[in-house]
Amino acid sequence: MSRVCEVCGRGKLSGKQVSFSNKKYNRTYELNLQKTTIEVDGKPKTVRACAKCIRSAKKA
Repeated sequence: MSRVCEVCGRGKLSGKQVSFSNKKYNRTYELNLQKTTIEVDGKPKTVRACAKCIRSAKKA
């Protein structure tokens, strides 16, 4: 199972880790995925959604 949000489709992000001596190393950023229940056509469905999507769904 890949670490991809089932709501927005976001996946891993890549960037640089910078040390105190300013050396730069490649690294990956994982999403904060949570199992949550959403309503689809009036029926509850369990999905793996990122925290950003869960927060925006609560606001709407």
